[in-house]
Amino acid sequence: MYDFQNTVLLTARPEKSTIVIRYLTLLLAAAGLLGCIWVNPLIFALPAVLLIVLWWWTWFHTNIEYEYTYFDGGIDFDRIRDKRKRKNMISIHMDQVEQIAPVGDGSLRSAHQDTNVKFMDYSSRKQGHKFYEIIWKDSGDTICIRFEPNEKFLDSISIKYGRKVKR
Repeated sequence: MYDFQNTVLLTARPEKSTIVIRYLTLLLAAAGLLGCIWVNPLIFALPAVLLIVLWWWTWFHTNIEYEYTYFDGGIDFDRIRDKRKRKNMISIHMDQVEQIAPVGDGSLRSAHQDTNVKFMDYSSRKQGHKFYEIIWKDSGDTICIRFEPNEKFLDSISIKYGRKVKR
């Protein structure tokens, strides 16, 4: 009856572990090059080349984007790695959703206190952005999904499922 589609695409900030690995590989690649120049090129040449390749891969092939698509009661969460590889992370239907609310809302307190709730983060993790959480029940499991919709995305959901969306 209501066929509304809306898509949100956002770039995620790298996790702290990815940032540490990026700088560590840069430091090791530089040390390998210096060892190749000052100590012995025969010993340090192969490790230096391997570390440069590893540095290049960690800096230019660890970018992540998330895409949320809402279409007629279903929300798909996709992860896009390096603008090339798309993977559907989870697909949910709004009939199984209990609530969509901003992070920190009092109505989400019971889900955060429950130790059996599984948490997933599909947001940009950037400060100053407004994050929402979806409480979703699937075959006895409760899942809390953090994401970053825009107002148009929430409006599309609110047309049919207005009582489940809290702003």
